[in-house]
Amino acid sequence: QRLMAVNYLGSVYPSRAVIATMKERRMGRIVFVSSQAGQLGLFGYTAYSPTKFALRGLAEALQMEVKPYNIYITVAYPPDTDTPGFAEESKTKPLETKLISETSSVCQAEQVARVIVKDAIQGNFNSSVGSDGYMLSILTSGMSPVTSITEGLQQIVCMGIFRIVGLFYLGSFDSIVRRCMMQREKSESADKTE
Repeated sequence: QRLMAVNYLGSVYPSRAVIATMKERRMGRIVFVSSQAGQLGLFGYTAYSPTKFALRGLAEALQMEVKPYNIYITVAYPPDTDTPGFAEESKTKPLETKLISETSSVCQAEQVARVIVKDAIQGNFNSSVGSDGYMLSILTSGMSPVTSITEGLQQIVCMGIFRIVGLFYLGSFDSIVRRCMMQREKSESADKTE
């Protein structure tokens, strides 16, 4: 409940507060900060991921409602980012989650902020950072709005190739979870025999 209140409703209420004025002006930009964990559910994020996935549903529906008023929604999907919150989270992160996170690099906050601001100014619906982010945005594009014909064509052309790459990632993640489980079971059985 706390994560839904912060991550989802914490975006709903400010949006409701500004939309009427934006409609009157016939102009505006709203940015929702989701996460790559809002595109792909991962071990250790069963409470967090759904709250970030919810932002996408909000953004897609809201974009359709406010686009006639020249208001554009951007959903940012930042990767692990070097922030105090990330450092705090890393202290209690399960081993499986740490190992899965290590398959991608940690980005600097300034780099992520620059990309999000640029995408919002350009009116892009999706904002992603780096090659992993680009691949996830293509793979999870579904029925989300596109900013240009080029973006739509990139999604069509890259989807199959990226799905193959994604399957290798998923297999790797499953392998990490299995290895950690087996190590934990070995450790528990060794403790019982002592």
